[in-house]
Amino acid sequence: MTQERTPLTPKTTVAITAAATLTADQREVLDDLYQPLIGVAGYGLLLVLWRQLGLNHGTQVQLKHSELLNLLNISVTELEHCRQRLEALELMQTYRNQPDKLPELVYELQQPVSASTFFGDDLLSVLLLDVVGEKQFKRLRAHFARPAMTHEGLTNISSQFLDVFQVNDRLIATPPALISETKSAFNDNEDVTNWPKQTAESHFDFDLLVDILKRSYVNLEDIKANRELILNEHLMYGLTEPEMADYINRSTNLATNALNARQLQAMIAEEQRNLSRSATPPSEPGQSHTAKTSETASTSASTKKGQYSKQERALITVANQVSPMAFLNKMHEEKGGFVTNGEQRIIENLLSKQIFSGAVINVLIFYLLMDMKQAALTQRLTETIANSWAQAGVKTADDAVKEIHRFQEERNKPRPNRNGNRRSQGTVKETLPDWAKKDYQPAKKTADDSVSDAQQQRAIDRLNKLRAEKQDRNGGDA
Repeated sequence: MTQERTPLTPKTTVAITAAATLTADQREVLDDLYQPLIGVAGYGLLLVLWRQLGLNHGTQVQLKHSELLNLLNISVTELEHCRQRLEALELMQTYRNQPDKLPELVYELQQPVSASTFFGDDLLSVLLLDVVGEKQFKRLRAHFARPAMTHEGLTNISSQFLDVFQVNDRLIATPPALISETKSAFNDNEDVTNWPKQTAESHFDFDLLVDILKRSYVNLEDIKANRELILNEHLMYGLTEPEMADYINRSTNLATNALNARQLQAMIAEEQRNLSRSATPPSEPGQSHTAKTSETASTSASTKKGQYSKQERALITVANQVSPMAFLNKMHEEKGGFVTNGEQRIIENLLSKQIFSGAVINVLIFYLLMDMKQAALTQRLTETIANSWAQAGVKTADDAVKEIHRFQEERNKPRPNRNGNRRSQGTVKETLPDWAKKDYQPAKKTADDSVSDAQQQRAIDRLNKLRAEKQDRNGGDA
């Protein structure tokens, strides 16, 4: 409910403040999209407020309203009307100070939303259309709808941070006190977008998600509280920010504005499962596209011919580009099976630990279901191998394939028998799974094997097709 306003006079003092400065892109959005809604006088007020702040080097500035009235050559009534328009469009917030304290008011300037968020907001876009008309609206849409950069036919060979810069691992694990103090100082200035630590692999923009949800009925504090759940669902299914916002809106109680986390998980799982089942298998191998992950560059440099088989190179490429649940669904589809509830919990648990990227988990899935011919993922075996990989420092899909090679080579090395230990060795051999026994030899694959090379290749081909279909749904963005 709007608080009762104290009558404004030329002598009323005000402090102008803002959390950040305007960028060139934001100024363009203000000029072209917001100005028609605000009006000339309102836009003049907004620019004057920003300019007064800029003259004071971006820090808080205090003045009387008479100064603003002189600069704008408008009346107090008109200034109040302009201010209300700016507040309604969330371009500023007005705060009243405690009685007998100066300044009496605080004007906190807000940054405008991006052009894509503006056009995606029903209220803003409908109001703009009503004000400027269809022809001008189309001109503005064409101006801001810049074509997306396509990477088809290109290979990302960009260097990664640690490929170029040497950073002491000890300092990363235990940052100096100055670094921690600095991070804390910046975090203290953040509002609802002050999210917990985010994995580098996710590429999920929570600021964009919040912008999309700001004008809906969702309680943004619930979004912050369920941040890890949202990120896990993004990693599991490869959901974009608009897709996630749609699921959140449909999982929110209209009466209380509270997000139902269980309903969100169940809805995403059911719809993504149905989507995977409705996808038609390809008639020929899918076309490979460049991965939009942090692993792509290092993978492209290391997966050279001769180091890995053709199938392994394809696996690494696809693992970097498909979400774990989509990957798991396709693996089971290739074998004629289905994803169990237990398997879904296993993947959720692995992602929640934030130790492995989705690409590493995909290689682990492939290793268990295809190489080890498991009917389904089991918690004990999955966690045993995952724990081993974590201790070995596996960070990428490339690392995971190397670790599989290393384990197989180590297992196949001849080891001398020790006198007096034969009984204990026999006991261990009987209790360990086949893959962990030192004398285990991979079965030679024949045409009758339950999972042949052809089946494995078909599985990878299907994953390529799945990635291509997801790319199409997202407008070509890998």
